Order: sequence, then structure tokens, then C-alpha cells
Amino acid sequence: MIELYRSPWRSQFQRALDSVRDELIMATPFIKKSEAEYVCNHLLSVESGKEPHIRVITDLRAESVLAGSLDMDALRIFQNLLRSSEVITLPHLHAKVYVFDTSLAVVGSANLTSAGLDSNYEYGVGIQDPVLVKHIKADMDAYARVGNVLFREQIEELSQVAEEIVAEYRKVHKSAAASAKRRFDEKLRSANVRFAEALVGARSAHALFSEAILYVLSHGPLPTRHLHPHVQRLLPDLCDDSVELIIHGEKFGKAWKHHVRNAQQSLKKNGLIRFDGHDWIVSRNS
Repeated sequence: MIELYRSPWRSQFQRALDSVRDELIMATPFIKKSEAEYVCNHLLSVESGKEPHIRVITDLRAESVLAGSLDMDALRIFQNLLRSSEVITLPHLHAKVYVFDTSLAVVGSANLTSAGLDSNYEYGVGIQDPVLVKHIKADMDAYARVGNVLFREQIEELSQVAEEIVAEYRKVHKSAAASAKRRFDEKLRSANVRFAEALVGARSAHALFSEAILYVLSHGPLPTRHLHPHVQRLLPDLCDDSVELIIHGEKFGKAWKHHVRNAQQSLKKNGLIRFDGHDWIVSRNS
């Protein structure tokens, strides 16, 4: 069954929240504090007393924080109010997907903001076919593996980083001094590195790029000359050829292709991918 979700769709969203028993997945790049509170309070008010597991996939980056599109407090709310929650950062996420257990998936244009739920002209499709919902959930799980789960301590640290760059940004707008602009640029560069570190998490470069290769090849075979650009587009902040980027003692940035080549050979050795002389292909047993 297909249902159309026209603006405003808060009432439909709330009915879907009422139906959740085991798991809620929300993939959205922009999240506001008010809507995080709304979701959490609604889930906590369910009479069964059983909290579902909630997975939030978003794109934690300085630009979104500075634009006010992503509230760090929203991520803290998910972590602090719910006993079973995951917050995952995924670079360049643009999808807006909400999966309610295995019974409903909503794919549309709306972020988890009051504008997205109430005032913007949004449009979405609610899918209740169990097979399609299962496929959508599997795709969100695959997205999540490319990203990284943020623990409470990391979110607290990154919230402090966000507050610092916002404060410096405001100073730049109040002052014409070149020194203020330099301080802001330095804070922004430092913040970008911290957000990149959050994406890597505790994973080694080898583990991260192995996961990226498997994700890219899950969509079909590719020769090396096409595989590498796909990985770079998937993880642009870590595969910037113009910078020297060191995270947890490992080189990213200009060194990313070296890691990808090593990951290819390791995955091949372990039987997870194979090379047919032209293309790299995911092995059937992987």
C-alpha cells in the first residue's frame, strides 16, 4: 500500500510514531532541538512502557551548524533522554527517510524540523509493503555502516567545538578586523578536522575504506578507475587530494588512494571481492 504525505504532515508523522514498538530509523541531515524533544517525549509517553530502539543518521558538519540547520542539542537529547539510541554521522547525507519498525517507511523531502513537519511545501510517499520496507531498512543499515556511531562523550565534545565556531562566526560579523576573520578561519579548519575525526571514530583507515569499497561495489561491478572516484565521492572530507590530514596517527587526505588500494587487496585475499580482469565484484558469499 502507498500513501501520499503532503504538507503539513505532522499529524501523519505522529500517527506513525504511535505505531512504533521496536525500532525507529530517521535519516535526515537537518534536525532541530524542538523536534528531537517532540520525538523523544512522544516515544516516552507510549503506554506500553517499552522504549523502541532509535537510530538517527545525519550529516554532522560545520556548515550545517553555522547555518543553524543542525542543532547539536538535538543530538544530545536523543542520547540523554532515550535508553537505546544511536546517532550516526554520514558525510553528504541528503536523503530524508523515516522507517517505523518493519511496517512503514516514509521517503520524502522533509527534514526533522518544524519547517519540515509544518510549514515548508514538502512531499513524501509512505510505503507499507513489507518487502519494500525491508529493502529500505537494509539500505539505511548500509548507509549507517559507512558512517560512524557517535558516543555521548563525542557528542558533548563536538557540541563544544560547535559553540566555539558559532561564537567566532558572530565576532566576524561584528568586526571588520582581519584578525577576527583569521581567528574564525583557524577555528573552522580545526572544527572540520574534529568532525572528520568523528566520522572515522575508532575505525582504522583500512576498516573504513574496506567498508566504503563494499558499499560502492554493492551497487554493481566497477573497474579501479571508476571505483576510486566513487569512494572519494562517498567520503569527500577524508579523500581531499589538496590536504595533509592525519587522524589518530593515520594519514588521510592525499594518502587516501593508498589505503583504498590496500583495502582492495585485503578484501580480495579474504574472498569478499574479486577481480575478473576488468572489474571489481562483490563475491556472492560475502
